[in-house]
Amino acid sequence: MPLKIDTGGKPFTMVFDFDGTITEEDIFDGLFARYAHPKYWEAHQAYHDREISLKEAYLGMAEHFRGSLEDIHSFLRREAMLRDGFRELHERLTVEGARSMIVSNGFDIYLEYLVKLWNLGFAQEDVICHHAEIKDGQFIPTFREHRELRHTNCLIGKAETIRELQQEGAFVAFAGNGYSDTPAAHVADLVFGRQRLEKYCREKKIPFVPFSTFTEVEHYLFTDI
Repeated sequence: MPLKIDTGGKPFTMVFDFDGTITEEDIFDGLFARYAHPKYWEAHQAYHDREISLKEAYLGMAEHFRGSLEDIHSFLRREAMLRDGFRELHERLTVEGARSMIVSNGFDIYLEYLVKLWNLGFAQEDVICHHAEIKDGQFIPTFREHRELRHTNCLIGKAETIRELQQEGAFVAFAGNGYSDTPAAHVADLVFGRQRLEKYCREKKIPFVPFSTFTEVEHYLFTDI
């Protein structure tokens, strides 16, 4: 594999956040801005002010959602955009024999729909997220909490998943943009950050690579771009 980076001979795995990282905008936030009562924002803000956990925020926000599955799918087809360069990077990683994973605190009700809509070709075991259903117009979440979760600002266990991959012998790079990505930044072998994650890495002096598009990430990783 013509990687620029030194993995110490370890196989390379790339773990991606989804909302606001793979996608141009945060899909979850966009859906709630469109189909929830404005009071949902109180729980959203409390989480980012570090007053409540991510789980508490999700439950508080879900109380205010009113929409149908058809509404969600229509919104996704109309509004969701893939970040520039992601498809090419994912395909390059696949060709080079590297593993790509999505580990997201988002929900399958939109995440898996978009992965299929965009024909991204992820293996089922390489997409880790929460579950949600629409019942009587309400958003009903079912959380996939990591059994060894150590942080209230994450729920899916991004850092814990990265540690497991490292224990299996992988060199793990992580790309993210949000507050729930901050635990992963402390353990990944290589971090690509933007928005809140970029700010956090600068504050905590965590080495990272800033990015806007995945074309930049591909340029950083591979020698013959």
